[in-house]
Amino acid sequence: MPMAGAAGPTSPFGFLPDPTPPYGVVVAGGDLDEPALAREVARLARDASLCVAADGGLRLLRAVGLWPHVLVGDFDTLTAAEVEAARAAGVEVQTFPAAKDLTDAEIALDAVRRRLGGAPLYLVGGVGDRVDHTLANLLLTARWGTEGRPLTVLSGPAHVRPLVAPGEVRFRGAPGQTVSLVPLTPRMTGVATEGLAYPLADATLAWGTAYTVSNALVGTEGAFRARTGIGLVVLQRRP
Repeated sequence: MPMAGAAGPTSPFGFLPDPTPPYGVVVAGGDLDEPALAREVARLARDASLCVAADGGLRLLRAVGLWPHVLVGDFDTLTAAEVEAARAAGVEVQTFPAAKDLTDAEIALDAVRRRLGGAPLYLVGGVGDRVDHTLANLLLTARWGTEGRPLTVLSGPAHVRPLVAPGEVRFRGAPGQTVSLVPLTPRMTGVATEGLAYPLADATLAWGTAYTVSNALVGTEGAFRARTGIGLVVLQRRP
């Protein structure tokens, strides 16, 4: 379904490479007062092969003048009128019971995976006041990364992408932009940096350490690399 709306200028902030189709987008909600997030949603959703809104994520899309291809959820956030408006606009609506084994965000992600296979996925939102949902979504990102299914989280405060070794995560931003690596396995080995103020070369990180929190870009691009282990790279939007 064509989705109307202007995407706005491309932001110099985020992970590299830039998204290119085919890719999928799940919008799980977010800070409607964060202009940068709204621009990112518009840019991603406009060119997505498949865009799925998870319940209240529909409001973030509507705030930038877009409709998703699919709307899923138990609709404990949206009103009946909002759901019916989406249906009238040609959106495929899938309703689920409130008592279920998966969150609305995971249902939406699974819907994209079934249709797009191993194409990159972007989860907009899913990070907020609900600490349990935030942790579950971030760990879900890491699990999908280990299964060869690229998944990046975009939220108002930060972007998050898993680093699954052996491999690297590249990113860009303004000089001084805060970026961190949070280990998720008992050990990460061969950890190295590129373009960061506090360089690492062949470092070993222990699970639960804050040693690689609050690094910063020297120029406009940088990277974390690792030989073994799994971690989350957090590119902070603001200091």
